Amino acid sequence: MKNKVIKNFMLVFVNVITLIRLFGAIALPFIYIKYDMNVVALISLILFLTDAIDGFLARTFKVSTFFGSAMDAFSDKALNTISFILLTLDYTIMLCPLILEMAILLINYQIYRFGGNVQSSITGKIKTIILDLFVILSFTILSLPLLNTSSHTILYFVKNIDSYISFFATIIIIAEIITIIDYDKKYKIVRNDPKKIHVKYQKRTKKNAKEFLHDIFDIEYYAKNKNESILKQLYK
Repeated sequence: MKNKVIKNFMLVFVNVITLIRLFGAIALPFIYIKYDMNVVALISLILFLTDAIDGFLARTFKVSTFFGSAMDAFSDKALNTISFILLTLDYTIMLCPLILEMAILLINYQIYRFGGNVQSSITGKIKTIILDLFVILSFTILSLPLLNTSSHTILYFVKNIDSYISFFATIIIIAEIITIIDYDKKYKIVRNDPKKIHVKYQKRTKKNAKEFLHDIFDIEYYAKNKNESILKQLYK
């Protein structure tokens, strides 16, 4: 009984952390408008850290669910997209990573549409780490001019902000392109898999609301079906 209470608490706690990242990402443009870049850099750092925290806790306490998995992916994309939009306002080179992120999202959608399920890969994880790191560094370096310091080191970074932002964007772009190539291979495999091509969901019965809500929040259901198609979870 005690273990079940702890598990339920951790389930709620992990999902709250994920939702904090989502709502924090939505609030980021308003923070950018009202406050200076120092605050944006700090908030973005906290939000990106929640991505590592909720994933670690979900795996450690074995409280992964379809809801948590979907919200984690959605909040990540929301934070990445909004971060790139804000960075693009000052540096148009950041428009390239934004476009590439949208391309990855489109490929993922196609994989799901054909009955596939995008599992975390080493390539995807490395891309996420690179993206998070260099987005945080970009916000941080853009906040340095607001410090009004005489430190020679900080003044050096301030003087060369353009070069550093271009370098950060280039690294992100390379990581994004490698990830697109990797996901495109997965899409072609799914697209040409006869078992997935012939899945006719329209011939199956949809789950009612109660069944659907149970399945997306149920830990054991996720453990048994996490490798199945996302679309399959809508049907019996």
